[in-house]
Amino acid sequence: MSANDHFSTNYREARAKFLDACADAGLGPRSFVNPGRGPNGERLETHVARVGAVDADSVLIACSATHGVEGFCGSAALVGFLAERLHTELPANSAAVLVHAINPHGFAHERRVNEDNVDLNRNFIDHDKSHPTNVAYNEVHRWLVPEDWEGIARAEADRAIKGYIQDRGLKTFQAAVTSGQYEHAGGLFYGGRSPTWSNGVWRQVIATEAAGRRRIAFIDFHTGLGPRGYGEPIYSGSVDSPAYRRARQWYGDDVTSTADGTSTSALVRGNLRDAFEHGADGAEVTPIALEFGTLPVTEVLNALRADNWLYLRGRLDSPLGREIKATVRAAFYGEDKTWKRMVWERSAEMLRKAMTALGGS
Repeated sequence: MSANDHFSTNYREARAKFLDACADAGLGPRSFVNPGRGPNGERLETHVARVGAVDADSVLIACSATHGVEGFCGSAALVGFLAERLHTELPANSAAVLVHAINPHGFAHERRVNEDNVDLNRNFIDHDKSHPTNVAYNEVHRWLVPEDWEGIARAEADRAIKGYIQDRGLKTFQAAVTSGQYEHAGGLFYGGRSPTWSNGVWRQVIATEAAGRRRIAFIDFHTGLGPRGYGEPIYSGSVDSPAYRRARQWYGDDVTSTADGTSTSALVRGNLRDAFEHGADGAEVTPIALEFGTLPVTEVLNALRADNWLYLRGRLDSPLGREIKATVRAAFYGEDKTWKRMVWERSAEMLRKAMTALGGS
């Protein structure tokens, strides 16, 4: 098979390819039905497939579509894992758990957020406590969400953003925008005020598949940051942690950290790996995000601003709406054969490295 065969043109095709790959491998995935509907009224589901030893001591958990539209990449990685029979390389006493479309609503509607405009990878905080205040985001919020997208308000906002970046740098601006905020429900990178549907599904997966295991490898597939087609293995957390040292041993010296500035990603709070802290029942967890580059970061952020504006104030069925949706898709899905080949080859490499590590002493 070519790498291109693992990729899909929309959520429905991705779901069908994953289910077909599961059937060919003799797997019967669990289905979690999202309360929403797709753009054509279709049913939305997260599927979880498990392959390997029944009482596995070590488990590889691979997740796709945490950020909806980024699911084209992660879906292809999971389909390829089964179709190319990588699962037959699992070490003895280990298993792989494949989570297809953890945020199916965002995947189907080609949005980064979920049905509540929540960034799932900022939602895993303790919502029973006071929500954090992101002072830096509050400073730039009004520029990120202008009243119009083709008029004076947008032009003024763009000038303000340009001045901010000139004064403080692109990295500072990126961190202010992307680290997560909990006050502006109509804003960007909103972490929500309560656990989302996908949050609940993810915690069920961890309770079922991670609790009681000795060792967990977690790979979360993402797109939108870094050089085009390159898969950056990102550790979210301190470089002093044992998990970071394990990640470097398992995947190589190109593992970066959000804590020390080596990553293309800003330091974020409330991501999926945080759910392991209380749900994995003492398992040794080694988590990474595998981030594949698409377009320059300023173009990606502008695509997100445009998409946010569209759902707040625009019309999906207008020429501008269709143009914005095409821009969002391009920001997170490189549809050329070269990008797809690079994504699949890197994904296969990292999945194999994870399985090798799980088989070690």
